[in-house]
Amino acid sequence: MTVTPARQAPEPRSAGATPSSRHRAAAARPIRFALLRLITAGVMAVIMADTVATTMAIPALVDDTMTRGIPLPQLTWISTINFAVIAALLATAGRCADLLGRRGLLALGLALFAGGAVGAVIAVDWPILLAGRLVQGIGAAMIIPASLGMLLSELPLERRGGAIALWSSAGGVGALALHGFGGLLLEMYGWRALYLPSAIIGLALLVLTPGLPRSRPGVRRMPDLIGAVALVCASGALVLLISQAGIWDWRPTLLCAVGAMVLLDLAVVRSRRHPAAAVDTTLWRRPGFAWGGIATFAYGLLCFPVLAIAPLFLRDAGVDAGQIGTWLVPMSLAVIVASPLAAIAGRRTGVHAIIYLGSLAVGSASVLLLAHPEPGRWSLVASIVLGAGFGAMATGASSAGTLTVEPAQHGAAVGAITTTRMLGGALGVAAASTVISHAVTEGPEAGYALVLIGCLLIAALTGALSIVQVIRGRGRALGVATVAVTNAQVTVPRRLLLELRASFVQISAEADNALARLAPAPAAMPLSAPTMADALPDRRPPPAWPSHQPTNTPVLRHPL
Repeated sequence: MTVTPARQAPEPRSAGATPSSRHRAAAARPIRFALLRLITAGVMAVIMADTVATTMAIPALVDDTMTRGIPLPQLTWISTINFAVIAALLATAGRCADLLGRRGLLALGLALFAGGAVGAVIAVDWPILLAGRLVQGIGAAMIIPASLGMLLSELPLERRGGAIALWSSAGGVGALALHGFGGLLLEMYGWRALYLPSAIIGLALLVLTPGLPRSRPGVRRMPDLIGAVALVCASGALVLLISQAGIWDWRPTLLCAVGAMVLLDLAVVRSRRHPAAAVDTTLWRRPGFAWGGIATFAYGLLCFPVLAIAPLFLRDAGVDAGQIGTWLVPMSLAVIVASPLAAIAGRRTGVHAIIYLGSLAVGSASVLLLAHPEPGRWSLVASIVLGAGFGAMATGASSAGTLTVEPAQHGAAVGAITTTRMLGGALGVAAASTVISHAVTEGPEAGYALVLIGCLLIAALTGALSIVQVIRGRGRALGVATVAVTNAQVTVPRRLLLELRASFVQISAEADNALARLAPAPAAMPLSAPTMADALPDRRPPPAWPSHQPTNTPVLRHPL
């Protein structure tokens, strides 16, 4: 008989779809994917370029007529307020991207980011400059989770690590561009020109946004506004507490601390009960996600304070303002090189080992800078080691926090992980500026040394926790292997015994059938056609014959 293969059912076609339209859609898919990678890399590059521009603008603002007389802790608020707003809004923005659509949120965020940069360029007084930086922070909080979440949702699982490496390397490219050409802009046009690249690139990315694939949100529902506002206020109060702890009296300090705790508790409680919570608390219950958040927070505590104080240190060491960025170029180059290498090595060794190596590099560079504080050959070596450590930590921590979630939660995961990074950066910059300008320290050099000692301690603690995670991961792997070996040791003999018992049962049944066929037929029984019962062995006991029988009656015996 010939078997005819069943025909596959035709794929459902949408109304109005023609072969030519489907062919055009398939041809446009690689172009949209390349455009998505370009925009995602451009978003991270412009954000890091904007961060470097701010760190280079702070030394110039010290001598500017608009900000003359403002102390250093208040000048660093052009960086701190940006980090604080990003940290406060990232989790909610990522949740909005998953629920409402990522492309629309990306376009709105790029418009706000570029508009804030324009406001910083045309600022005529200090409050307008702070307002522009605040608007930039709001826009950055929208575009970070929307862009990376869109890219991760379009990629298979085995290629998402490369996307995170691209994201981290793009940040190094943006920092490299400002470190290399920011000094020239600063010398020729002043500190305002440092924010021109952010405005121009932000508008260019906004023009390209309509070519991105449209995301498919699950349930269109607005997140919890009360929880979002509480989270924003709690983050702002916490950053304000760190930055003003050495200036305020104990009463406002205590009031700010209590307010931050109450608002943070309110945001957490609302997130647990609200159906569309501002913060997706289910993410933090996933294995490895909480550790990724801790590692990213440590990265923010280490990276952003170094970026903030390095220009100040070089200025106090006598380096010309136009040459400050050149001294920091090796660090940006090291970030660009180390990020993809960390992603490749993480596939073999695991992300926890990558975080440990990055922490080890940052700690070693801190020791080297403490031993050779003056600008020179050793400081360049330390800058390269710092960049390699930052690239490894950024890639490993982001991978640990985002590669374990479902595609529908990529925006929320990116927002939550980047929130911890920016919150660590805001707290680190505020604490570093307070330590440098505090009255207890004897000059700025002592303050810089204290900041490096703090970086060394944070790197050592992060490395120790990474080692614990590596050991726990191997222990879990060994435990799984031990259970598998134990199951195999029990399962294999049991299977063999079951097969042996089945063979014995089959042999017994065949022996019974053979004995039944060889037995002589009873003489008194009439011949008849064999039935199924005749083929089966008779297991009934022999009949109990009476002891007194006639002698002429033949005695019938049981065949067996």
